[in-house]
Amino acid sequence: MKILQISEPSDAPALLQGAEPIWLSLDCPTPDTLTAVGEELGLDPLAIDDSIEFGQMPKLDDYPESALLVFYGAGIAEREEGDLPKLVEVHFHITESVVLCVRRDESDAIERAEQRVAADDVHNAQAALLRFLDSLAASFAPPLAHLENELDVLEDEVMRNPQTETRQRLLELKHSLVKVRQTIDRQRDVMAGHRELLNRIPGSHEDSAHNVIRDLYDRLALTSQQIEIVRELITNALDLYVSAASKKLNETMKVLTVVATFFLPLTFLVGFFGQNFGWMTDRIDGLGDFLIFGLGVSIVFVVVLYVIFWRAGFLGRRKRNRS
Repeated sequence: MKILQISEPSDAPALLQGAEPIWLSLDCPTPDTLTAVGEELGLDPLAIDDSIEFGQMPKLDDYPESALLVFYGAGIAEREEGDLPKLVEVHFHITESVVLCVRRDESDAIERAEQRVAADDVHNAQAALLRFLDSLAASFAPPLAHLENELDVLEDEVMRNPQTETRQRLLELKHSLVKVRQTIDRQRDVMAGHRELLNRIPGSHEDSAHNVIRDLYDRLALTSQQIEIVRELITNALDLYVSAASKKLNETMKVLTVVATFFLPLTFLVGFFGQNFGWMTDRIDGLGDFLIFGLGVSIVFVVVLYVIFWRAGFLGRRKRNRS
């Protein structure tokens, strides 16, 4: 089967000559290019309009002489703030002998599928289509595995020192999976009606194709479960962050409480002897009174409080008596 790339609308008539099934690829086409190629293939104008306006949900629309299948793969969007999973939208216009693949993003899954079709020496356009769909469905696994590895790192950071940046990153990862999950669920619904789906694709009437469609549905269902597992892991990491942040706050409050408690009796002592009653000012005087009431009592208070806090475990761990 020929896998051909269209760069100009004028290339289409020459490429379509011959009876051999053809796979045509259009990467980032302009509306004029897509319209011209679609008219040459005899595609329905509504199908062409759908491919001009990307952002469609997964679907399968059948027309008198063709069908439009919108399918998604996945990749990794590399950013300075952190990588995120990204969706790769691909439109397949299917006729009896030609499949037109339209995309706007680079996809390793598409390249692997092209190599697979060439290696398997596929002679049927619909068989090639199923291989492309299988490759796109399998492309969700690497980004999800990448997220799981990053979650392990983020959990370690949360345990060592919970920071606001870590919490923001966890929320960003969780929000990025919402659109992915919605797309996978819709894609799975498209694959749910196996025989109905096959009957709506021109030229797909082989029994072996039913098994491929069933495998695709199982793969998408497994991917949906994996997304839920990753979302649960992110939720657990957020709960861990809250717990670690609360523990850190409690440690800070304990230190402040201990310091305030040390100054409480000292404040009482200063306030008591700071009363300017004549009887006190006349009788409490001299170096001895200062050493006893000024320093001695303060030191006793500090020592007593230190012993109490130490025995309670606030200033260190108590050693257990060995029996």
